[in-house]
Amino acid sequence: MDHIKRICKGYLISLVLFGLFSFLGALLLFLTPFPESGEFFYLLAGMTAVSFFTGLYMSGWFQKAGLLVGALFAALLVFLILTLTALSFSSLFSLSMLRPIYAVPIGAGAVGGILGANLKK
Repeated sequence: MDHIKRICKGYLISLVLFGLFSFLGALLLFLTPFPESGEFFYLLAGMTAVSFFTGLYMSGWFQKAGLLVGALFAALLVFLILTLTALSFSSLFSLSMLRPIYAVPIGAGAVGGILGANLKK
C-alpha cells in the first residue's frame, strides 16, 4: 500500500509541475515576441524536466533497476499527459498522437532513474 501511495504522490507532484511549466511557457509566449510555432518544444522541455524528476523520485524509492524504473514511470507519465490532453479536448486517444520525439522525455526519465537509484546507495 505504501508503494501505491508513493507512486500516486510522485505522479501528482509531476502533473502539478507540468502544469506550472506549461503555464510559464504560455506566459512566455504571450509576453514575449517568441514565435508560437515553438510551443510544442516548450511543452516537450517541460515534459522532459518532469520526466527526469519522476525517474529520480521513483527509482530513489525502489532503489533497483534505475534505468528500467525511470524509463517505465516516465513512459507512463507521458502516456498519462497525452491521455489527459486528449480527454480535455474531447477527442479519443489515437496512435497518431505518439511521436518519436516523445522518446526524449522517456530518456530523461531513464537518466533520472539511474541517478535516483545510485544517489540512495
